[in-house]
Formats: sequence, C-alpha cells, structure tokens
Amino acid sequence: MVVALLVPTLGFALWVLSQASEQTKIDPAVYALAQKNGDTEITAITGTGHTVYHSNKPLPDAKAPRADGKLTLVWFTNAACTECEKELFVQQVMGDYRAAVVFVEKAADRDAAAERLGVKAVPAFVWLDAEGNEVGRFGAVASEAEFRGQVTTFLGLEPAD
Repeated sequence: MVVALLVPTLGFALWVLSQASEQTKIDPAVYALAQKNGDTEITAITGTGHTVYHSNKPLPDAKAPRADGKLTLVWFTNAACTECEKELFVQQVMGDYRAAVVFVEKAADRDAAAERLGVKAVPAFVWLDAEGNEVGRFGAVASEAEFRGQVTTFLGLEPAD
C-alpha cells in the first residue's frame, strides 16, 4: 500500500522538478538596459515563459506627473508569456528613443496599473502622456521592424532605413 502511494508521489515530485528547471533566466544585459530605459530600479521575475524586467516605479498620474513631460510606453507582460520572451528586442529598440520616451515593463499580474488601464491580455503596449493618461495602445509585434514602425509612427518620426 505504501509503495502504491509513493509511486504517484514520486512521479509528481519529478514533474515539479522538471517544470521548475525550465524557468527562464535573467539576462544581465537586458536587466541593465531595462533600468536605463525606465530610469528606475527593476525586479527580474523569472517564469516558465518569460523573464519580466518589472519596473518598481509607479506610472505617472495626475497626482504625480512626469516633471520632464516625457511620454511613457508601458510593456505589460507576465512570467508565463512565451510571446513576450520573443519580443525582448523591444528593450534594445527603446534604448534608441530614450531621449524622448520612458520605456518600462510591468508584470500585468502584479501591478494595479494593468487593471486601471484595462489590460486584458499580454503582451500589451500602452502609451501614456506625462499625466498618465492613455494616448495609444497596440498588442503583440512580430518583429523588431514592426515594433520600430509602431514607435516611429506614434512619435511622428521618419522610419529608419
């Protein structure tokens, strides 16, 4: 009887260990880039699908607007989002726009801003003005070129060749 109970328990334990070993990793270069893009400390949250480089700073709002007047682009993700892991190039691209835009990643399941902004699915990109008002939004992007196109179009810039 004890053996009959141990076999399923051992099998479950091995399954848990196999799933835990499939956690995403923290990339030090992306971590540093995320800090620069958001001008803030971040928390890296690993998961089965994506490492979230979560900004610890609250988003701007009417009571605490951005003093510099910059736009904020928020990338809502979560640690189970495999599509989000394919979009890590967004951190690198947004480094090119740092003078005009603050770029932060937020774990949608750990930040009240996702609910406040009505984010229902990830990945989601939400543009905020300096007072925290939503001024635009788009979803998943298939490539770096598509993402760069979304950003340059919103900012009214000429696309890079």
